[in-house]
Amino acid sequence: MVSTMYRKMTLYSLMAIFIISGCGKNEAEISLDERMIDTYKFSDPNPIPVLTSDKRLYPYHKFYNYSHTSEKQKWNVVTMENEHIAIYVLPEVGGKVWGAIDKSNNQEFIYRNEVMKFRNIALRGPWTSGGIEFNFGIIGHTPATATPVDYLTRKNSDGSVSTFIGGMDLPSRSVWRVEINLEKNRSNFKTKTNWYNATQMVQPYYNWMTGAAFASEDLELIFPGDKYLMHSGEVKDWPIDKSKRNLSLYRNNNFGGHKSYHVVGSWKNFFGGYYHNHGYGFGHWSNHDEMPGQKLWLWSLSDMGGIWEDHLTDSDGQYIEFQAGRQFVQYREDPANNNPIRKASFEPYVSDQWEEYWFPVQKIGGISDASKNGVMNVEEFSDSITIKIHSFIPKKGTVTLSSNSKTLLSEEISFEPMKVHKITYKDSTIKDYEIKVSALNLYATTNAKSLALSRQFKLKEDYFSSMSQLDREYFNGYELLKERRYDKARTIFENILDKNPNHHSSRIALSDLMFRSSQHKKGLELIEANLQLNTYNPDANFIAGNHYRALKMNLDAKESFGWAARSMKYRSAAYLEMSEIYLLEENTAMAIEYAQKALSFNERNYKAREVLAIAHRLSGKDGKFRKEISILLEQDPLHHFAHLEKAMLSQSNKDWDRYFSLIRNEYANQIHLENAISYYNRGLNDSAISLLEKISGTKIMDPIARIWYAYISKDPKLLNSVETASIDYSHPFRRETISTLEWAVNESSHWKFSFLLALNLWAKDRNEDAWTLMKKLEDIPDSMPFYLSRSNLAETFGTKNNVEKDLRRALDLGKDSWIAMMFAVQYFQTKGNWKTAETISSQAYKKFPDNFNVRILHSKSLLYNNKIDECIEILNSTKVLPSEMGKESRQLHEWAHLTKAIDLMKERQLDSARKSIDISRAWPKILGIGKPFDTDEKLQNILVDYINNPTNSAKYRRYLETLGKGSEGYDLLVIKKAQSMMKALN
Repeated sequence: MVSTMYRKMTLYSLMAIFIISGCGKNEAEISLDERMIDTYKFSDPNPIPVLTSDKRLYPYHKFYNYSHTSEKQKWNVVTMENEHIAIYVLPEVGGKVWGAIDKSNNQEFIYRNEVMKFRNIALRGPWTSGGIEFNFGIIGHTPATATPVDYLTRKNSDGSVSTFIGGMDLPSRSVWRVEINLEKNRSNFKTKTNWYNATQMVQPYYNWMTGAAFASEDLELIFPGDKYLMHSGEVKDWPIDKSKRNLSLYRNNNFGGHKSYHVVGSWKNFFGGYYHNHGYGFGHWSNHDEMPGQKLWLWSLSDMGGIWEDHLTDSDGQYIEFQAGRQFVQYREDPANNNPIRKASFEPYVSDQWEEYWFPVQKIGGISDASKNGVMNVEEFSDSITIKIHSFIPKKGTVTLSSNSKTLLSEEISFEPMKVHKITYKDSTIKDYEIKVSALNLYATTNAKSLALSRQFKLKEDYFSSMSQLDREYFNGYELLKERRYDKARTIFENILDKNPNHHSSRIALSDLMFRSSQHKKGLELIEANLQLNTYNPDANFIAGNHYRALKMNLDAKESFGWAARSMKYRSAAYLEMSEIYLLEENTAMAIEYAQKALSFNERNYKAREVLAIAHRLSGKDGKFRKEISILLEQDPLHHFAHLEKAMLSQSNKDWDRYFSLIRNEYANQIHLENAISYYNRGLNDSAISLLEKISGTKIMDPIARIWYAYISKDPKLLNSVETASIDYSHPFRRETISTLEWAVNESSHWKFSFLLALNLWAKDRNEDAWTLMKKLEDIPDSMPFYLSRSNLAETFGTKNNVEKDLRRALDLGKDSWIAMMFAVQYFQTKGNWKTAETISSQAYKKFPDNFNVRILHSKSLLYNNKIDECIEILNSTKVLPSEMGKESRQLHEWAHLTKAIDLMKERQLDSARKSIDISRAWPKILGIGKPFDTDEKLQNILVDYINNPTNSAKYRRYLETLGKGSEGYDLLVIKKAQSMMKALN
């Protein structure tokens, strides 16, 4: 670790000569360059819709292939620098901050991984370590973490420089932006975030900003608080645990597996780390109310974590993650409901903004307090107190030390960025004191309880149990709704209403789900009881208004939204909906009035300002139009709809080029379609057609966009181009697209339209409707993804024959697809049909002998068919990378060698059996999984003891019987083999 840090320091020392020479004093510079970086590529996008595995991620697809070797690849790198620090941004890798260095000592205060080593870790697969990752969405790493995002660089009028990055989270259709800003005379940098729920529905709310730093034996992790939460919300002690270990010292975490510490309990705005031997550190600051979450992630200090150094880096060494979050914890459902942690929700048309600062720490010995302007450390000695301050800005201020309201020291200082100021106060009697540096907003006190919070994280049993059974079920159902597990939530709400048809909260929630799935008449039937009970109910009226608007019952929609607007909860959202209806009705005056009302209660309701701009454009009020567009672009320089509206007004090539040039994310086609649908929803069909015609003939015009083009144009002939196009990776997911595809199905008998409609219905939890459509297509489609998709639905709605027939048809059509073979093999393995699984995995192995996923799958088939030597031979020569299949690699190794040992024991070849048992204990690095601190070798120990004392067979069979009670799968099979062997030998 030390050698890695110093090697990089030397490199940065050489770089700094060039960096500083190009960056004058009190200047901030920004540049965009191409760099050749060693890259371990990812490939093999999976055309099979992710609906078959995790609906929450749809319409994204996954990637399945990862390179063992690197090659040079060009990457765009944005460099932002002033005389104090340098920041590097990768717009083609999720927009992440690649790394940041302190020029005064050439240390990385944001860990920079010098290689792009993509590994199958994130929700969609590819992920690289290091830097700062901006995560939005449902859970884990953001779906765009390894792919291009939209970006814009700018030198600002105040002398600072900014890189704006952003994208759309497709499942929620929410829009996120991050401005990375470096001021000319600051030695830290800011990230300013804006996240907008652009829909009329509650969406999941998940955001964590994940920074990385070097792992080192001398690292102290300074996370203020007295407790930490596990992912389930369970409370543990921090920093001293029940075993009296100080967990804030990195070296003391040498036990157990990987660590996730969500630290709570203190009103502190900072957290970070300090390397005591190296004399520097890193940190993060934000207002506590904006970013209350502070998470520390550590790879296990055993080989279990150590092996990830090789998986993720070439020479940069191990790292830790320090994460700032909008919630306390990255919550995973706790079935016991024993704590108050729940999923957060993102309300309709809400826009959230927050700021964070990321900073280096100079040689001050640690961190007692930090602000966006500086960091301070206080050290106590037997005869004195030493105060060390590292400012991030130039400013004059006073340091005061007081005790019992008496000022003991007051010293004026001219602070400068990166300069450490040291003050020592000699006094051996002082015990209670406080230190203030108001100019830098720094404060330290001996009163540890002064910033302690009272919030409890343990739920009293009677709080939840006192609720009625149906209310508890509803509570759990709504948690699932917030987590985008709509199918499970729907089942709960329907079960509640079967027991009590007048459970009104469940009616509202189920009606909400009906809106999401475009079942509007059912939704209105459900909500009617709520409105009968209370016609003013704002929740019921808002849901009713959504249904009415979708059914084009505009009068009823406006009336319902009017009542919903009486509640502050819905006021801005309801006024926006009314403004859009007025725009659709070509009443621009009323559209403007209600858009302004919406903005009065939420000035960043971007869609309301879009309505204002459109209405002014349609009214010929160019000046007012430009004013609204200017505000939108001031709030969000990447606001694509604002750039589009400018092009719509001017129709100049310059404005059209500007619009297209800023949309460069992986799913650029979805941005254009989203804008076209936005026009359509507001009654501006001509504008929608104009945009779609602009992208016509380009690869941006995907099959779904072509269908929309035909639908809005009312021209079925335009569907012909879809019939001849590939629809792989065309995954319709929007509620509005259902009616568009229903029209296409009525206009054309081609199977592609029915399949696309089925996917859209499936995505909206109308699984049976999707199955009905796909079943009718029989064997007509010539698409491998179609048959694999249908086989998944057939497991629920069809028969075993339906499933297997579709799998074999998929294999016929996907002869060159190892992914198709993988799906088929996994199905037959799951069903215990090991002979068929081996037949297919053998074919895959012969065709793709270098694919480690295929090799692992095939070795599993061989193991279960008792072809142990063949299984071992493959495992011994397979280099495994992280993957779904890779998780089993080491377990297969253990099972295979234990089985071989038992077979050898049957033949009384005891020395050879001992060797196989010893090999089963090993954790070969080639298999990609490192050895944890604690391993379970009970079976190996029993077998060795039996070899040493074979006359006591009955005792060891009893041990095996006890061991088998907690076992399943092949573990149980091996135990039974051992029991059988002992019985036979005795």
